[in-house]
Amino acid sequence: MKNYDVVIVGASTAGSYFARRMAERGFSVLMLDKSSRDKISPEYDIFHMEKKEMERFGLPEVKEGDGICEFVFSDQDMLSAYSNYPKPAPTEVVGMHKHDYIVLMNDWAAEAGTDVVYDAAYDSLVYDENGKICGVTYVKDGEKVTVNCRLVADCSGIPAVVRRSLPDGYGIEKFELTSDDILYVILRYVDFTEKKGRWLRSQFWLAYKSWLAPSAGSDAILGIGACFGFDYVEKCFAFFEKNAKLPSYTVKRIEKGRTPYHRAPYSFVSDGFIAMGDAACLTKPNCGEGCTASLVLEQIAVDVASKAMENGAYPTREALWSINKLYNNTQGKEFASLMALLTGVVRHSPKANEFLFKHDVIFSEKILGGMGKELELTAGDILKIVAFVIVGIVTGHIKISEIKSILDGLVNSGKLTEHYEKFPETPEGFEAWVREAEALWKKAGKLSDWKPEL
Repeated sequence: MKNYDVVIVGASTAGSYFARRMAERGFSVLMLDKSSRDKISPEYDIFHMEKKEMERFGLPEVKEGDGICEFVFSDQDMLSAYSNYPKPAPTEVVGMHKHDYIVLMNDWAAEAGTDVVYDAAYDSLVYDENGKICGVTYVKDGEKVTVNCRLVADCSGIPAVVRRSLPDGYGIEKFELTSDDILYVILRYVDFTEKKGRWLRSQFWLAYKSWLAPSAGSDAILGIGACFGFDYVEKCFAFFEKNAKLPSYTVKRIEKGRTPYHRAPYSFVSDGFIAMGDAACLTKPNCGEGCTASLVLEQIAVDVASKAMENGAYPTREALWSINKLYNNTQGKEFASLMALLTGVVRHSPKANEFLFKHDVIFSEKILGGMGKELELTAGDILKIVAFVIVGIVTGHIKISEIKSILDGLVNSGKLTEHYEKFPETPEGFEAWVREAEALWKKAGKLSDWKPEL
């Protein structure tokens, strides 16, 4: 039976990054994936990362023409429901072949000393005489293999096979994502009949969770996401296509995938365990992207876990706890704030969306450009919102119920920000914090609680 310091279940971006960094710190690391090397991460062909985030986390570099990177673009607009009033959101984005980049990251982790095993399906956790995690069993070529370790990281994606197999009372939520907690995504690779104008730029329609981005081998990718399944996504796409007034195009191929659309677990850690990536619902609330969103937690986890495991020590819940504290005081509170805000502001008609975009209210460059950051509105910002809201109600562009939802979103966003800032520094007080968090999330609701009239 082989011994490792760390076993990681799942070899996509989250698993590969954590494997690389822990191996660099001198720990022995095993990374498992249920897929074969040539089938790993098959959902999409092209995926996108912001170049500044790739540089921030020190991810493997790519360049156009290397067979992995297909394009780099920097122009992006946020559009109203009827494709008007563009709000620039400049950022340099790299488009890559996802499978090829994941393989590159696997090799990057292996270069630092990680053992990578494919076609290895997670089976169960192993516990010591005190009931603490001390190993993993997996199935390879029909045989069950057991390995000892001090730390297990669940990077298995939406199924969260390790987190959900934990015993009751182990300190981690075991919720399973259902159809209303998942963003189902459909990508259409298209060629436009007329190759001109803004349709060759990147566009994003918050009203429909839809976007247009450059592609490889076609003019663009038309993407859209919604909860409740792929059939419902198609209905949303028909609604979007009619309102957004897209130019004529032909579809070359279609891809489908899923991403979590649920708040993160209140705690990511327990004795000998960390949940990461999609297994911890670490995706950006405004777009569902999770590749780099999860790395914020992982950077913190590498530092904390390394210290907790010094000199052969076992990483207890208490020793790992500051991962929770440091994350929830930074990106955790920002994502919670943004999710609550979006839950309120998306509950309106295309007509109301058009009015708010036109007058730079709610959907302003300041707010849209700062998505994912703590929201700070001045007294002038608030007065402008109130003034145009009144005008919108009087002129019939906005319903009072829509304004109430927007205001609720703003209020709930602020309350969740404050609450996540008060995340306890130790497990003591955590249960009381969770009770208050549950009450706040109940008021905020979920992004899937509202469906537009299609």
